[in-house]
Amino acid sequence: MSENVTPVFGPTNPKESAIKVERFGCVIGLKAEYEQQYRTLHAEVWPAVLDRIKRSNIKNYSIYITEIKGEKYLFSYFEYVGDNLEKDLQDMALDEETQRWWKETDCCQFKLPAALPDENWYRMESVFLFE
Repeated sequence: MSENVTPVFGPTNPKESAIKVERFGCVIGLKAEYEQQYRTLHAEVWPAVLDRIKRSNIKNYSIYITEIKGEKYLFSYFEYVGDNLEKDLQDMALDEETQRWWKETDCCQFKLPAALPDENWYRMESVFLFE
């Protein structure tokens, strides 16, 4: 969030604590020379990776590609329906097949400056929700 800007909550942007499902929007850069490889990988995601995502209580996961001012970006959205996000993400990170998958995809991406040191994808702030 920008400095000197505060979140504004209301009926179409509820506080996260009021939401039963945690929603996440994230962004990362996509190296243009790896776009085809990234698209090919995601056309047939490995079954073990999909299973790990499901067992980590993540659903409605989607990734979009766009180009802004000559740079490619990936935007992801997913919903978390579990009760211990930190543990579920840690279990995912420790999964061998997921680690292999990330080795395949990480070379395609570039981290944005605002991302936390221990995270590749930068988590965006939600400003609107309509169900």
